[in-house]
Amino acid sequence: MMKWNGGSNTPNLNMKKFLILKDTVANGQKVYAGDIVELADSIGNELCAYGKATPHVEKPKAKKVDRSVGLEKSDTKPTKKRTKK
Repeated sequence: MMKWNGGSNTPNLNMKKFLILKDTVANGQKVYAGDIVELADSIGNELCAYGKATPHVEKPKAKKVDRSVGLEKSDTKPTKKRTKK
């Protein structure tokens, strides 16, 4: 008996996130432009070929900086006041 998918009977589904560019149907559900959907590689690549999706790359979130001045928890140095002449 011949086995597929590297010797196992279960299919290898590599899931990736895709950004939907046009309203369409994916995995039997209606998806809208701007949605980020997790799809199998084969389905996602097919939508990319039709121009309806692109692979989604998550941007690293910027570190939140506390810019308050003069507080104990602030990251910046307190401002210097000018002296009288």
